[in-house]
Amino acid sequence: MLPCCHHILSSNRNAGPSPFPWKNPENLPPLRDDESPAHLPLLEKYGLPFIIDIHTHFFPEYVMKRIWKWFDGVHWEIAYRENEEKRLETLRKNRIFHFTTLNYAHKENMAEGLNRWVFENHTNTQGVILFGTFFPEKGCYEYTKRAVEDFGFRGFKLHCEVGRLDLTRPELSETFSYLEKKEIPLVIHSGDAPLPGPYTNIRYFKSFIERYPKLKVVVAHMGASEVWEYAELLKIYPELRLDTTMVFVDFLATGEQTDPYLEILESFPDRVHFGSDFPNIPYALSHPICNLLNSSLSKETKRKVFLENSAHLLKIPI
Repeated sequence: MLPCCHHILSSNRNAGPSPFPWKNPENLPPLRDDESPAHLPLLEKYGLPFIIDIHTHFFPEYVMKRIWKWFDGVHWEIAYRENEEKRLETLRKNRIFHFTTLNYAHKENMAEGLNRWVFENHTNTQGVILFGTFFPEKGCYEYTKRAVEDFGFRGFKLHCEVGRLDLTRPELSETFSYLEKKEIPLVIHSGDAPLPGPYTNIRYFKSFIERYPKLKVVVAHMGASEVWEYAELLKIYPELRLDTTMVFVDFLATGEQTDPYLEILESFPDRVHFGSDFPNIPYALSHPICNLLNSSLSKETKRKVFLENSAHLLKIPI
């Protein structure tokens, strides 16, 4: 059920049946970073001292390897199949100086342990924005509150497909109300890509957000195939946001025609955040960054998406 150890060489990228097509199979984006990542001159051009990535994954190594094994089974290549120290170096090399510790639980008695692992291993990691998770189970409210008030967590991640998670379950109501009151953001994978689940249709999300209209929610992957439907919700809920994770790329896991979505970024420039899905991506980090920085977006919108919006939401000085 977990989505997301041997490295597959670039020459073998099409060795197995890819779960999703590439925009141009004859001209794939680089799998790994150049010594000097291609987007660094673009950051200088647009006055961006660094990038804040709202969608990066951190798990204990044994869990991460299980996730990679799942991806191997569907021929989804992992560009950054490295130990955590190397992955941290890679983020900084790409001038991603602030990044979240997203993880998620797919069963009971897992989330609290993930939160403690994040706290014990990354409280003092330079650039880390502490994020945790929770699951509908006994003690959910208590350990979530502890993560905020004792561990200093600044956000949480939920994955509706992996966790088969109905956001309206009564076991979660006290936790959501607490986070809404404390203005703690949530990154939620509620869309149906790369895979659908029993609770990934937007109708389930609508029922949830109607109950917690002031909750600061970032919808991962812009809601995937229901991007326009989620964009309509931005007009209703001022605390709702989207992230760009795996949207504006040549690997078509979240849809084939994504360029029209740039209109949403320009229409809601304060409500969209850059996300990468690092390390579980089948291309170099520069690929999504260059695609957005080379797009028709205004300079102001690019600054907001890559830096200012997440700095404001997560209270990061810039």
